[in-house]
Amino acid sequence: MSFAVSNPDLQPLSSPTRMAGPDQAGHSVQLYTDDAFLIDVLMRFIGGAVAAGDSGVVVATRDNHLELEKRLCANGMDMAKAAMQGRYITLDAHETLPKIMVDGTVDEKRFVNAISPVLKQARTAMGNAERPIAVFGELVALLWADAKPLQAIRVEQLWNGLAKSQSISLLCAYPTSVFAHGKDTEPFLTMCGEHSSVVPSESYLGLENDEQRLRSIAKLQQKAEALEKELGIRQSEERFRLLVDAVKDYAIFMLDPAGKVSSWNTGAERIKGYKPSEILGKHFSCFYPEEDVLNGKPHWELVIAAKEGRFEDEGWRLRKDGSRFWANVIISALRDESGRLLGFAKVTRDSSEKMEAQKALQKEVAERREAQRLLHRSETSLRQLSLHLLRTQDEERRRIGRDLHDSLGQYLAVLKMKLESFATFVEPGKDDAAKELNDCIRLAEDSIREVRTVSYLLYPPMLEEMGLESAIQWYLDGFSARSGINTAFVVQPGFGRLPRDFELALFRVLQESLTNVHRHSGSQTAQVRLSMKDGSVVLEVEDAGKGVSPNLLEQSGQDWMGAPGVGVRGMNERMRQLGGRLELASSDSGTRLSAIIPVSAPSSSAPA
Repeated sequence: MSFAVSNPDLQPLSSPTRMAGPDQAGHSVQLYTDDAFLIDVLMRFIGGAVAAGDSGVVVATRDNHLELEKRLCANGMDMAKAAMQGRYITLDAHETLPKIMVDGTVDEKRFVNAISPVLKQARTAMGNAERPIAVFGELVALLWADAKPLQAIRVEQLWNGLAKSQSISLLCAYPTSVFAHGKDTEPFLTMCGEHSSVVPSESYLGLENDEQRLRSIAKLQQKAEALEKELGIRQSEERFRLLVDAVKDYAIFMLDPAGKVSSWNTGAERIKGYKPSEILGKHFSCFYPEEDVLNGKPHWELVIAAKEGRFEDEGWRLRKDGSRFWANVIISALRDESGRLLGFAKVTRDSSEKMEAQKALQKEVAERREAQRLLHRSETSLRQLSLHLLRTQDEERRRIGRDLHDSLGQYLAVLKMKLESFATFVEPGKDDAAKELNDCIRLAEDSIREVRTVSYLLYPPMLEEMGLESAIQWYLDGFSARSGINTAFVVQPGFGRLPRDFELALFRVLQESLTNVHRHSGSQTAQVRLSMKDGSVVLEVEDAGKGVSPNLLEQSGQDWMGAPGVGVRGMNERMRQLGGRLELASSDSGTRLSAIIPVSAPSSSAPA
């Protein structure tokens, strides 16, 4: 906001040599340094009006009243007569001021009630409605001296309001001493803007000619413009200072070229713990840990900032109490228009929480990675154990099957031979003995057949000798005979041999699947399909039963003989070890299990 000194040439109130009163209405202000000069001005202003037959109203201090009346009387004027006629009216400024104030604020209604009757009396005594009444007011000077410039300006505005309805020529006066502070610049310019003319001071009236006065006025205008610019800069600086001081999350402060603290905001006090009186003038190295100070870190940070314009860093910093915090720091070099280094601006943010959160996150990530690594190792170990168990189971089945076939089977065969040999010694006429012996021979034959079947089921030699296709057909024949479930086997034409591990895994899947069909599905039929699709061997087992839930299949842990089995999990693991997969689809109309293993083109003979 700018304030112009009105009445473009700052016209003086009157000539210093003329005693005549004001010729036209207006609102002027007189600046003065000496009280005697003010009395001289009032003698010409008020004395000229009264001498011309007009009225004068003086609102001044008692001392100025007495001095003015004394000087007028000394110049031959009868002020008592003028006062009796009502053309010279005086009001004590100190007594009038409280009458127009309410709670320290000038009240418009009270001001009008105090001044309007006096102006009316002066107008009546003068008897001329067109001539302006000469009015001098010292209320504003008292308010300004009492550090109430805004209230003084308010009085000036109220005088202007009265001047719109009444013809008055108003003079206000301010001693220049009340404008000694820089904070008065803005109110001073505002005050000047409320007047139609401003008379600089007694020095102006001492100038000899108009040219000198115009030069003085030009200088005054230049000074007013400079004050306005300075005020704008000062206001901008003040707003910026308030902004910086209001920031509490950042420590924002200035350093001189030597690195000493020259300003301090609220955020700096909160973060670092120092009050302004404790830190201003101290070197900023006190914020750094001892090891950084010994290494010269504060010094070379300023060197880099001065050379490159800015420096940014993250590291440990110290508070007043010695505690550490992790800080993000930016140092910016400040230079004037000529490039001269004026100092540094330093912005510091406490990033301890961020750093702790980052460390916690990194720790959590590391812990999760370690947990994943351990889990992977555990899974790998479990898979290796599972594979080992499956292989051990297969080997154990092979061993038991061979033992049953080679040991128990041979014993039973010898027993049958002994029984048959013994039967030759029994007399044909003894029917009971012959019958019992024949029963024993049949039992021996059944035992031999059952042992052979069990041994083949545990590890069918046909699987190794003739391949998966023949072993499946043999197994289905025996399964149908044992379970009463009709089976159908469809194999792709030209299906050859597979690697030994593949054939064994698929055969075990077939065994487990048909065991589940027999135990859980209630189906009277089962279809088995063996084919090659898209470079993979596919074994499918499908029933027409009530459907089996995956949980129930998972719990199936025994084969058709009641021996420990591995269920769906075991089948799945067998497929995974070979790079394959197990697919299970179950509904109310039946269940289909598919075992899929990627293989190369099948060979026509079994691998070694």
